[in-house]
Amino acid sequence: MKRGNRTAFIGTGFMARAMIGGIVGAGVRSPSDIFTVNPVDRNSAVEVSSLYGVRMGEIGDLSGADVVVFAIKPQQFDEAIGMYREFLTPDKLYLSIMAGITTGRLESAIPGAAVVRLMPNLALSVKKSSTAYAPGTLASEDDCALVEELFSVLGTVIRVGEEMISSVTALSGSGPAYFCLLTEKLAEAAKAEGMEPETADALALSTLIGTAKLLSGGDTTPEELRRRVTSKKGTTEAGVNAMLAAGFSEAVVDGFNAARIRSDELSST
Repeated sequence: MKRGNRTAFIGTGFMARAMIGGIVGAGVRSPSDIFTVNPVDRNSAVEVSSLYGVRMGEIGDLSGADVVVFAIKPQQFDEAIGMYREFLTPDKLYLSIMAGITTGRLESAIPGAAVVRLMPNLALSVKKSSTAYAPGTLASEDDCALVEELFSVLGTVIRVGEEMISSVTALSGSGPAYFCLLTEKLAEAAKAEGMEPETADALALSTLIGTAKLLSGGDTTPEELRRRVTSKKGTTEAGVNAMLAAGFSEAVVDGFNAARIRSDELSST
């Protein structure tokens, strides 16, 4: 079934703003197609309306939506369902970015509805998100195409089985924090050796950005680029070997698994 363009966002926080701004900015939807519902924080809804020209909706307006996006924290889900249930009818497509809320739980809350679970990351705000999505049992291929239409303007979009969502969370959902942690610790090491803090921070950050640019062209893999930078018996080889000997690989795997397990725990509650 082909969906209309009327799109409601439940929630007006950072992720909702990034999605609305990207979708409107790319012309995928006009501001008149979009409205927000946030009776709890009206000031936030006013800000979003002012920023992007979208309408501030009321709870009852959900009845007229074709697509409803749950852009709230997972712990707010039960309260939202209780508040909006009367207007959440099964003729709409429901998209959710709530970590740990499974498609099964969404389908139970809104019987007969098509739902799609998404896991974007922080880079939504700069249109470089890595977004994975998992359709529920009633979501059609047209629904999946709509998801790709909306989110492709915000970065990379990949369809996965829902059993992979926890791994996606651990990889790209939490990934920005891992890269930030490495950048932070590299700068701290330089500061400990007497480098000016501003210099260390600037060099660490520009190195991260430059490396990402080199990889973004798709002409080389991270492994190939690492080998290219690592001259035999050179400084980089010494640094890489020291990191590996200190348990770098194990630490990364442990971090990934801890995040994945925590995502599974959230999904089972």
